[in-house]
Amino acid sequence: MKKLIAISLSLILALVLVCAASAETVQAKPVEIDPSNLEGRMVRTDIEYKEGDKMQLTLYVPERFDAAAIQAVQPGDVIVTDGEEIKIETVDTDGPDFVFNKCTENEMLFCDAGHDEFEHCMDNDYVPWIKLTTLELEQLEYYPIIDYVDPISGDILEDPVIYRGDRLMELLKNPDAVSFSVKNVDVVYDRNNMPVLMIRYYSPAQ
Repeated sequence: MKKLIAISLSLILALVLVCAASAETVQAKPVEIDPSNLEGRMVRTDIEYKEGDKMQLTLYVPERFDAAAIQAVQPGDVIVTDGEEIKIETVDTDGPDFVFNKCTENEMLFCDAGHDEFEHCMDNDYVPWIKLTTLELEQLEYYPIIDYVDPISGDILEDPVIYRGDRLMELLKNPDAVSFSVKNVDVVYDRNNMPVLMIRYYSPAQ
């Protein structure tokens, strides 16, 4: 009897070790955008006023996961997203999308982003972003800004205001424009990594 118990315990231990060894860690794909060549790219950008007429632009790209890796996730695996390691307990599908750890505090929805990629869709349509690079620029007077947010009140506008880069600089320097946050705006860059178009859809503070 003792021998049988010992054999059973050995089998259980072996199964545990096999399951532990087979657990996978899934991470976001490496960023494939060359930060020295942003021509035609629309990337999420934070803009900070520096001294004089200089701006510091911090560029981010969305966190993307290989579709095959997400589709192969099993309970016991770990997904690294938004800087956190999340152990997967359950796997459910919602059409083409995947729901991990459903109805728990670690519930995650991974949406089909096309191009054989998935993205982690968080609350309020937030998607984790990965820092790409930082640029410091000046003399940005002429590129157009399409703004769906009132720069002073922060109210969402049905019809956008269109103005130039020099107006942006005035707003950045204006202490009364407290709601003028230029975080998470979409910016298109030219071959010299200079902004040619900025679009702001909402105020991150709201």
